[in-house]
Amino acid sequence: MSSPPRPPRPRPRTAPTRREFLWQVVAAASASACGGVAGGTEGTGGHSSSTTGGSTTAGEPTTSAPTTTGTTGEPALPGPPFTLGVASGDPLADRVILWTRLAPDPRTGGGMPEVAFAVAWEVATDDAFADIVASGEAIADPTFAHSLHVDASGLEPDRWYFYRFHVGEFTSPVGRTRTLPAPDSAPERLRLASASCQRFTTGYYTAYAHLAAEELDLVLFLGDYIYENGDSGPVRSHMSEECRTLLDYRNRYALYRGDTQLQAAHHRFPWAVIWDDHEVDNNYVADISAVDDPEFLARRTAAYQAFYEHMPIRVAPPTPEGLTIYRSFAWGDLAELFLLDTRQYRTDQLCMDDPGEDCGELETEDGDMLGPEQEAWLTAGLVASPAIWKLIAQQIVFSKVDFSGLLINWDQWDGYPKARQRMLDFLAAEELGNVVILAGDLHVGGMADLNATAGDTNAPVVAVEIVTTSITSSSETDVPPETIEQLVSTIPQIKYFNAHSRGYVTIDLTRTEMRARFRIVDTIEAETSGVETEAELTVLAGVQGIQVP
Repeated sequence: MSSPPRPPRPRPRTAPTRREFLWQVVAAASASACGGVAGGTEGTGGHSSSTTGGSTTAGEPTTSAPTTTGTTGEPALPGPPFTLGVASGDPLADRVILWTRLAPDPRTGGGMPEVAFAVAWEVATDDAFADIVASGEAIADPTFAHSLHVDASGLEPDRWYFYRFHVGEFTSPVGRTRTLPAPDSAPERLRLASASCQRFTTGYYTAYAHLAAEELDLVLFLGDYIYENGDSGPVRSHMSEECRTLLDYRNRYALYRGDTQLQAAHHRFPWAVIWDDHEVDNNYVADISAVDDPEFLARRTAAYQAFYEHMPIRVAPPTPEGLTIYRSFAWGDLAELFLLDTRQYRTDQLCMDDPGEDCGELETEDGDMLGPEQEAWLTAGLVASPAIWKLIAQQIVFSKVDFSGLLINWDQWDGYPKARQRMLDFLAAEELGNVVILAGDLHVGGMADLNATAGDTNAPVVAVEIVTTSITSSSETDVPPETIEQLVSTIPQIKYFNAHSRGYVTIDLTRTEMRARFRIVDTIEAETSGVETEAELTVLAGVQGIQVP
């Protein structure tokens, strides 16, 4: 059932998004802070068949030829098809999703004939492919932009592998991936990185060059893989208007996936990916667009399909009703990872999604962030999980940062206080230890304790939150980052905050502690950059709250 159309927003389309919200909030809040502003607190998808049987450089295929034919007599390819590289994701103990897309002319529709192509794939224990342990043939169908989602099965638990694809005379770059430990195992360690918000026009993906050099087991991407608008930035351009059709979104993904630094990170590790809003339209909610758009459902359907086509994701293909992306993975008994969707099932934002004070709607607010089915799935999974660490990967800031109700961002959990408190009540009642919520979205980094009553430092801590800053996305403002950081530092639950830099977070889990490192690049305005660890914080297993150095 469709939701009622949202009335037109009381601001122009070019008005700041919620990512600019925090920066503009500070401009207002800083002016009043000296006057005593109270600090607030805070199935397998795809098209494949399978037969069981180190680091690589992103870039062109390892072999090339002007034309070739497929293994079953397809027409000649117009050029090298593996321009978007390869990727893997959503691993299980005995299998992993392998991805590629045939796209000789990636930015103008892909350049492929409108017929299916047979593509061979291989998985080996070595990067020379002397020991091939699984192989098969998958069909790249034009219905899904000649993308592949191969569920490569028959693999050993807790092991690294190498994979590649062949079509005709062309061979893809080599990717590296791994399987999960066996469900009944007791692993000693899990190494993750979280990343989000990689607006192509804002800067180069210098963070991914460093992320690819980390020793990791999995990369979590927390939303805004692409941006749908048609802007140009200081170093790069989207080179097209705002995305609205399936072809628009396919071309936009191709633009982003053509970046060699992003490809390198995909080639090096398996990923687990969720979306936020810019994969469709800024600040959209369920089937409601940010502005009144009678064609929005068709646009959303196109965007969801393009997302599916370009992600190594273990889900069924999308339908006009939507695309289910919430899912979970267990790393033996060490950690369980719950990936959520806070965009597709929520109720509409209050107060016309206009950041600021309550417009009178908050008192009777009964909003829902996850939807009943997803919330029931999450709570049941958390209770049943035997894992030491329970990680909840979602898109938006969970902590209370509304500055005592003066400055509410209605699009994050602050705008859905009953849904948030229901989750906190659940965590407190079940006495679940070692719960970590991961977020992105606001282009800032931080780490905070979460109290059983949102924002109440007298209530016990029931979880912690890690917010990763953006890969490139930033907010244009005249407010100095130092001013923002000074204001946010008045919130006692926040133990670290960074409003000035781009980067990612690495999370090292053992059976006794979790260590989060905030990795910050020197610049995104040049194609290469240095990197440093700006902060490192620890949570001890069985001890609620962040250990501050």
